[in-house]
Amino acid sequence: MKNKLSLEKVKCIVCNSKNYTKFLDVQNRFDLTESYKLVTCECGLIFLNPRPIETEIYKYYQNNNYDPHIKKKKKNIFDIIYNSIKKRAFKRKFKIISKFLPFKNNLSHIDIGGGMGEFCSFMKNKGFLTQNYDSSQIAIAISMSSKINNVSSLKEVESNSIDCITGWHSIEHIHNIDSLFKNIHRVLKNEKFLFLCVPNYNSVDQQFFKDKWVAWDAPRHLYHFNPKVLNKLLENYKFKVVYNESLLQDTGYNILMSMNKKSIISIIYSIFILIYSHFKILIHGYQKSSSFLVVCQKQ
Repeated sequence: MKNKLSLEKVKCIVCNSKNYTKFLDVQNRFDLTESYKLVTCECGLIFLNPRPIETEIYKYYQNNNYDPHIKKKKKNIFDIIYNSIKKRAFKRKFKIISKFLPFKNNLSHIDIGGGMGEFCSFMKNKGFLTQNYDSSQIAIAISMSSKINNVSSLKEVESNSIDCITGWHSIEHIHNIDSLFKNIHRVLKNEKFLFLCVPNYNSVDQQFFKDKWVAWDAPRHLYHFNPKVLNKLLENYKFKVVYNESLLQDTGYNILMSMNKKSIISIIYSIFILIYSHFKILIHGYQKSSSFLVVCQKQ
């Protein structure tokens, strides 16, 4: 980023404390001349501090190597594998949603940070009345071309009107978490469900890669959770966690993306980390997975 952006200092979003200690310096993986400070709070939250202000953060998403919302005309083998894994992940996520929300026609759904509306399209094909909520104007335009309804703000949504809200790797990007969760709680029907996925800083791959772990993704990822910390945050907004699950497909992706060099040696090393990670996940479950899915119910 050639032009310096405005930074702001923030307090912990979980316990509101202004007391924190330095945890780690991490580089912007798309501009290694930039370094950002991660701090840790006594409650366990790790967060970027200081961080780019909300009105300027979009500039850090303007990188062709980053944007997951743009369709590529030419796909390499990595893109093909990634899309295959993503389709399987959609099916798994839908299976979990169906477990807690028995299907009937015209159930309402909002996808937070839904990008170009791929998961919304998947849910629409399953019979849901779905809406996409994303800040990227490019992504919104693409989703609209696929006939996906978009909502520009949760404040526009009627109270107690939504059966299901999903947020797949999205809440760690959002500046105003307080407003987000208050509005999610408001628009969800009583005792309905919020489904989230986030990276897990207690994961095995993070312990291997340390400051090079791709899921730090500074300055785009503002917060970092483990299951215990996310549970605390959700309790603050009157959500009860009823289910957790490992996202095994994320482990391989995060390991691959964390490797600086794609040499034969690094590939062998990544395979070792992948096998070791799955062994640890087999023993400890979602507590050690690269990312985890959480289902929480409105109280």
